[in-house]
Amino acid sequence: MEQKTKSKGLVARILGERPTTVQKNFVRLMLITLLLWPIGFYVSIFFFWDEPIQSSIDEICRWGATLTIWLYPIYLIPLIRLWFKFSKKLGRTWLFYFCPFVPVAVICLFLAFTSIISERKPEYDPSTYKRLNKAYALDVNHAYYWDEILEGANPSTFKVLGHHYATDMHHVWYNSIMIEGADPATFAVQNGDISDLAHEALSHLAHDAHDYYKRGQPLHVANMGSFRLIDDNWALDSLQVYYINEPEEKKAVPVGDYRTFKALNTFYAVDAKCVYYKNNIVEGADPASFAVLKGEYHYAKDKNRVYCEAYGSSIRDLNTLKHKNMEQAGLGNAFHTDGTTVYNPKLMTMPEGTDFATIHRVEGYWFADSKHVYYENRLLPGANPTTFVIFPSHYVQEDRYFVSGDFSCIDYSDSDYSHDGNHVYYRDSLMSDADIASFICGYDCVAGQSFAFDKNRYYQGTPNPRIEKLRQGKFIISKLREFVNRTLDTLHLR
Repeated sequence: MEQKTKSKGLVARILGERPTTVQKNFVRLMLITLLLWPIGFYVSIFFFWDEPIQSSIDEICRWGATLTIWLYPIYLIPLIRLWFKFSKKLGRTWLFYFCPFVPVAVICLFLAFTSIISERKPEYDPSTYKRLNKAYALDVNHAYYWDEILEGANPSTFKVLGHHYATDMHHVWYNSIMIEGADPATFAVQNGDISDLAHEALSHLAHDAHDYYKRGQPLHVANMGSFRLIDDNWALDSLQVYYINEPEEKKAVPVGDYRTFKALNTFYAVDAKCVYYKNNIVEGADPASFAVLKGEYHYAKDKNRVYCEAYGSSIRDLNTLKHKNMEQAGLGNAFHTDGTTVYNPKLMTMPEGTDFATIHRVEGYWFADSKHVYYENRLLPGANPTTFVIFPSHYVQEDRYFVSGDFSCIDYSDSDYSHDGNHVYYRDSLMSDADIASFICGYDCVAGQSFAFDKNRYYQGTPNPRIEKLRQGKFIISKLREFVNRTLDTLHLR
């Protein structure tokens, strides 16, 4: 009896009895599908990216499909065993071979229900309803964006311009956002007249008689007659250069030489008189010898020095320095030394006494060596590098919050707050009276402002119902989202 137990194979232990050869091979094939699970895990992330969440039921369905995929390695073996016993009890052993379709059917049901929800139209008139494109729709009463009523739109004069813009007699919209001051009578989406530009670049660019717009944001063009688009990142007129890849930022700087302007990459541009990094003029840079470093996006050099972004360092030649982390992570995570001075990944000079052998990035703009902690190149007074950590950022929306970099908020800034075992810091400043245990910081996506508080008081931002809800721990859905974020970070998928 003992010998029989020892000889019992894996498939027999899974099924609870001795299987046939066909059943053995089938179960083995099912177990091999675990090798494909990481692909399914990655694909499931996009369940939350493809289209906006329409309702709480829609979100539950997406989570249902997602968790069915994520938990596959946990429930696979119990599923095989139970489905085998179920088919045998019914006297239909052939049903056992439909076992793989069970999780597939569950996922399809969740996604089908999500699709049905996304197709529901609020209070629409079925006799006049029509879809204008993937995002916009119309009936006799309303215009809709993703099936939500577009407030203020006049359906009798409403029309779609391209993929992202729409107008009526009085207003212009980018997606669902009304563009203040835009003239609907002269508003037009940039067309294919500029043949060398990607379609995606053109689909977000538009203009009226007095300005150009990128992703709905006005560029405040100084001279409309001379305006020209260089690519999806750069545009200029005879007076100004516009960095249009991040339209929420300051957009324009004076142009040096309109005729010779050219883009070097996504972030750098040059003309005969000036060098530009995004929406900044790189002070002191020599345009004639300026070049982006090979394989880098944010680093460049000229005949005088090396640059990180718009900052000119004191380094004349990187090749003369000793580097750390360069091969593994490139300049963005590398440290450098000439034997006396240490430079951080931003090429800033670190304080005297920085230990090159142990210096490393903690997170974001914080660095540490064996004895000290630094914010950029400034020493944090009294910080203990062995216990030093960054506070996670909590991003608050109307009905939920999420932690450090979820997909749904427009702000992805790093937290400005950190702590060790005894102190809380704002950047490089000590907050002597802050309570570590109850301290929370983050960004209110609705109000568009940062906040920080502990049990005693607010240090940044002002109280509102959303933040108070966070303080009281009433955002249940966030716990699952926090797990998503930390899982993605662990698997290096973000």
